[in-house]
Order: sequence, then structure tokens, then C-alpha cells
Amino acid sequence: MTATDITPKLQEILRPKLRFLTPGAAVPMDEDLGKLGLDSMASIDLLMEIEQELGVQIPDELMTADTFATGNHLLAVIEKLV
Repeated sequence: MTATDITPKLQEILRPKLRFLTPGAAVPMDEDLGKLGLDSMASIDLLMEIEQELGVQIPDELMTADTFATGNHLLAVIEKLV
């Protein structure tokens, strides 16, 4: 699986968790997810959905604020795990 394959699925997973994203707008992969409305509870849901939908297990040492800072940071971590 490549970034090209993962990106659309990750954006699909992210969209409902970004409360401040304008409906119909593209998920900006380089913007701060916190500013787009991702809170700590949504982050847990996001983690569980990523693991289920993409078949990856994100290890505890990678569960950092930096990993969840932007969609691109998250994508980079997922790419290393697939």
C-alpha cells in the first residue's frame, strides 16, 4: 500500500472527526488537526478506525501529539507500518 492508496482512505476516516472543516471542503493534509476540530476523544476514535480500516497497529511510542499534528504526519507514520 502506498501514500497514493492510503491518502484518500485516511481523508475519508478523518473528515467526520474534523468538526471545524467546512462541509464539502477537501481535507487539508498539511493543516493542524486540532485547529480543524480533532479533540482527544476524536483522536481515540481516529486511532481505532485507522487500525481497523487500514490494518495497521500504531505502537505506543508513536502515539504522540506530533503523530496526530497533521494528516501528513499521520500518513507518514502509517506508511512506515504498512
